[in-house]
Amino acid sequence: VSDIQQRKNITHLVCYSHITELKHYDSKSNVFALRRIRNIGIMAHIDAGKTTTTERMLYYSGYIRTLGDVDDGDTVTDFMVQERERGITIQSAAVTFDWKDYRINLIDTPGHVDFTVEVERCLRVLDGAVAVFDASAGVEAQTLTVWRQADKHQIPRICFLNKMDKNRASFTYAVESIELKLKTKPLLLQVPIGEARTFRGLVDVVTKEQIIWKATSDLDDGKNFEQKLLLEADDPNLFQEVQDARNTLIEQLADLDDEFAELVLGEYSENFDLIPAAKLQSAIRRVTLAQKAVPVLCGSALKNKGVQPLLDAITMYLPAPNERSYEFLQWYEDDLCALAFKVLHDKCRGPLVFVRVYSGSLKPQSAVYNINKSCTERMSRLLLPFADQQTEIPSLMAGNIALTVGLKQSATGDTIVSSKASAVAAARRAGRDAGGEKRSTSDVESLLLAGVEVPDPVFFCTIEPPSVAKQQDLDNALSCLQREDPSLKVKIDPDTGQEHLVSGFIA
Repeated sequence: VSDIQQRKNITHLVCYSHITELKHYDSKSNVFALRRIRNIGIMAHIDAGKTTTTERMLYYSGYIRTLGDVDDGDTVTDFMVQERERGITIQSAAVTFDWKDYRINLIDTPGHVDFTVEVERCLRVLDGAVAVFDASAGVEAQTLTVWRQADKHQIPRICFLNKMDKNRASFTYAVESIELKLKTKPLLLQVPIGEARTFRGLVDVVTKEQIIWKATSDLDDGKNFEQKLLLEADDPNLFQEVQDARNTLIEQLADLDDEFAELVLGEYSENFDLIPAAKLQSAIRRVTLAQKAVPVLCGSALKNKGVQPLLDAITMYLPAPNERSYEFLQWYEDDLCALAFKVLHDKCRGPLVFVRVYSGSLKPQSAVYNINKSCTERMSRLLLPFADQQTEIPSLMAGNIALTVGLKQSATGDTIVSSKASAVAAARRAGRDAGGEKRSTSDVESLLLAGVEVPDPVFFCTIEPPSVAKQQDLDNALSCLQREDPSLKVKIDPDTGQEHLVSGFIA
């Protein structure tokens, strides 16, 4: 059973075989904490290696003691029986872990077209994303779909070219594929050392440091690597390749960022080698947040190479919650505003509602107002998600994601505020911003958070109960499923009055 021991500002979480340390900041340092939060998603085409990459992140952050494997069916985020049997992600799974003084709320999303709605409702509440690619295949069909979804929500991204150890893996081909098919500007932050079977490490283009992973025993878990400055004497060809890549990166950043261009044309115009890594990193961050370009990294999650630098890039280049611009926040003035983006049903605890808090805070045993349902509900508990495990927390500050217990009416896409009066006040402020228009309480929904957009269904069927006595049970079950999945549509057959015509996504 999960056990929490809070000492000062540190929370120690012990959850079965999973162990991690989670820093818990008090209210006085909340602004600092917000800057160090990253709400990110992992998205890709099926079999690109999303879940394996997530598993390695959890391992290197100290959340799990042993590495799980998709083929063995023992990964943290693929916990459903069907997922472990088929070796694919069916539903999104949320995990929270710390990496070098940063809190990362990560959602591993499905890569199959049948579960597109899962990706949609997750991207709705995320601040950044990691797009994972098979380095031997480049951009694939579902990659295009999830990329367009991220474009719609204006989410900054990092590209991770996975499976660099695979036969026919090509760093150059994958980068060209990203540029041509996704119509974006890739910023090469790394150069691989070898490809396919010869892949053994990478060089950081910004710092010119080479990272080579070395196995110390039969257990090659990727924790042992050598990191040192690349010298021309080490490998003249590789040194020149990195030098050219760095100059290209500098030219790209100068074209995309005026502040960096002034720096290059002024102080460092004679010698690009003198540009400090910190200046380059700041410019990369600015163009990434402005979605003018996407950083590109590489590695092999299965072979435990390249994931630690990817984690560093997430904290360095993807936005904190307070760096995302949300117009509706000005209407709340630090009052509670949250979005319910996913609902699960637990046999013992009832509905579990995933919420993203945009402003204000949530506390257990507090009443909240659901704008969409025009009702007040009492939330009994707050839980921090760790895939299929949860741990209770005393509060949830703005910028974070958690599970709530006790919200019996809330459904996917609902907006949650502190009270009806707060919703009316927000509508009044929004009305003033719109030019002094007077708005009624019934107009509140159109002013606040957009819900989850549901794609067209890909699955259709007709179902009916085995007997009339089971009709009510079927109705209740379908009602629960509709709360969980906004894509699920249920209609009664007009001819029989009993058969249910169901359409939606398989998830």
